[in-house]
Amino acid sequence: MIDRVGIVGAGISGLTAGCALRQCGIQVDIYERSKNISEFGAGITLSRNATMLLAKLGVLESLAKKSYKPTKSFIKDYKTAKEITSTNFSGFIAADRRDVVEALSKKYIQLGGSLYTSREVESVDEAEGFIFFSDKSKAQVDLILACDGIRSILRDNNFDNSKPRFTNYVAWRGMSDVKKIPEFDGNDQVNLYLGPGSHAVHYPIGNEGKVNFVAVQRTENWEEESWKTEGNQNHFLEAFSEWNDDVLQIFSAPEKVYRWGIFDRRQPSELYKDKLVLLGDSAHPMVPFLGQGGCVSIEDAYTLGFLVGEFRGDVGKALACYQELRLKRGNWMQRRSNFQGLFNHVTNPMLVNIRNLATKIFLNANVKNLHSFNAHAEVLTLLNKKIT
Repeated sequence: MIDRVGIVGAGISGLTAGCALRQCGIQVDIYERSKNISEFGAGITLSRNATMLLAKLGVLESLAKKSYKPTKSFIKDYKTAKEITSTNFSGFIAADRRDVVEALSKKYIQLGGSLYTSREVESVDEAEGFIFFSDKSKAQVDLILACDGIRSILRDNNFDNSKPRFTNYVAWRGMSDVKKIPEFDGNDQVNLYLGPGSHAVHYPIGNEGKVNFVAVQRTENWEEESWKTEGNQNHFLEAFSEWNDDVLQIFSAPEKVYRWGIFDRRQPSELYKDKLVLLGDSAHPMVPFLGQGGCVSIEDAYTLGFLVGEFRGDVGKALACYQELRLKRGNWMQRRSNFQGLFNHVTNPMLVNIRNLATKIFLNANVKNLHSFNAHAEVLTLLNKKIT
């Protein structure tokens, strides 16, 4: 019987799972090692496959009030800013990560969940459901959710010996006031620029007139561990000096830019062992070229919460169904994101022309395929198969 669940990590996957489980009346304790759950200020996009689930959890309405809702994406040439193609979408929000975490945490607390900060988990006993903390205390639960990110200690200790892998991509991120953005048609929408061995995207976020950008380039090595490292803006602008003047104006606007190496990690062959389950980046971190990392984490959390509520008396059945659904989804999304990285960063002029033509032909279908995925419907379909 699943009466109490312990969640390690108060990020997007952990808080979403907490909300989903509390809706089922299950006692939930979230343990976060940091002193608070405030996120680093950065933009995040959530497409319809995630926002439809947040709506079912009662989180979307409050988050949408603090988010920007673009309806179109332009794909452009890096040097001329000439439009290659564009696509429309709905149910899409662009937000500050801090607002997403705040909306989820407020809903979780409102639902009666317990959140403990400065609680560092050192290890777990996945068979008995014990969580051991750095202060030598412990807790026992019926289910443990590992939501502690790409460098998950729980995954390291209990699943496999794989390590995060540098992907040879480095990203630069900045945020500035929308008033500093050049005037051009569609500057209030998602704009993606494709360049040789590099790409960049910018979009408004929140309701306070902010614009977020991310620029990605290929490189051979990376020494830093943090994704919050302040970068040298002169080095950044030099690396993208051949780009369009409007884009460079956007890149020059923030007082600070941040630079981090992009890592991924292969998904393990199993997503659970006994009473320990992997979700989000702990299970299948992915390169950010489809903007689906946060969305897939929300899908994981919603799916697990739904299944635990459905099979509350049979933890084995709930976890087997979760793995059946999410192992396949995680593998596919990792492969698709990796392909998008190669697709975005071609350098050969002939391949660039082919890439641009393929973008014109397939963009609408690809976006529809990604954004229309319905994790709620997937769970219902699987349950109907199990019943029949």
